[in-house]
Amino acid sequence: MTADLLLHLISRFIHIASAILFLGAVAYARQVLVPVLNSVPEANRPAAASAAQAKFRGTLFVLLVLIVCSGLYNFFSYTGPKHTTTYQAWFGVKMLLVAHVLATAILWATSPFGDVHVGSKAKHRLVSVTISGLIIVLISSYLRSLTQRGL
Repeated sequence: MTADLLLHLISRFIHIASAILFLGAVAYARQVLVPVLNSVPEANRPAAASAAQAKFRGTLFVLLVLIVCSGLYNFFSYTGPKHTTTYQAWFGVKMLLVAHVLATAILWATSPFGDVHVGSKAKHRLVSVTISGLIIVLISSYLRSLTQRGL
């Protein structure tokens, strides 16, 4: 195994593992954590939501940095065959969804209470990130199949 191949495998592993952890954490936060925090009494809800969000913020930013850095490395180190316009169009759609996920995740992490109901107001950013993330995974698997067929 050459050093280039090893670096490529490590970069792909970091990219895929970080994406899995990110999507899993966001889905967990939306499906489990937000409903539990919404059941906390209204007086204690802002403090509980802020504490939970603060605990997750560091992990979220580390995962986002790993995903972006390893993705950029994978993109710029690609030496395979030229892709078709179909591949490039779907890759562009994927990058737009990635930009949406990054912006929404950062907005969620820096908002005062995340998606928790506080003062009869609620956000649905985590749902948006989860759905967009799953669509990104679907597009990525399609792009991978095009690459393996040489398209």
